[in-house]
Amino acid sequence: MTRPAHRGGFTMVELVVVMVIIGALAAIGIPRLMGDKTSEAAIFGDQVVSGLRRAQKIAMGHRRVVCATVGPKAVVLRVNDCGSAGIALNGAGDDDFATSDSALTATAGTLYFQPDGRVTQDLAGKTPWTDGIAITGDVNGQKNTFRTITIQGTTGYVE
Repeated sequence: MTRPAHRGGFTMVELVVVMVIIGALAAIGIPRLMGDKTSEAAIFGDQVVSGLRRAQKIAMGHRRVVCATVGPKAVVLRVNDCGSAGIALNGAGDDDFATSDSALTATAGTLYFQPDGRVTQDLAGKTPWTDGIAITGDVNGQKNTFRTITIQGTTGYVE
């Protein structure tokens, strides 16, 4: 009885599996290595939108003016007098509306969410909000705008 010769090598299934794994790693890894901030900007933009929508819900639910101060890295919500003595709704340790990415920033501004749902530029509620909030990032020495958040001042709609 003779033994069949041992043939070395890989099967076609093994080769295809390895190629699929390498392709998936390249699709995920290469943008991160090249400094693409698109996904981080989308996440931070969604957090800012969420914070602004939360401010509107609190203003309408509690029948109080809520100030949303959009800083370069975070959104801070305050109730009552909206100054430094106002009650902060998200404390210093709460990172729900913040980014730790050093390259991403949001255009700064203060929005006043009125109890009737409007968004204004002043505490008295006389001037409707007309600006947008841009999420920008410095990638390879160039300033890019990844997302612009629009706020309808008369209706309070945030998108």
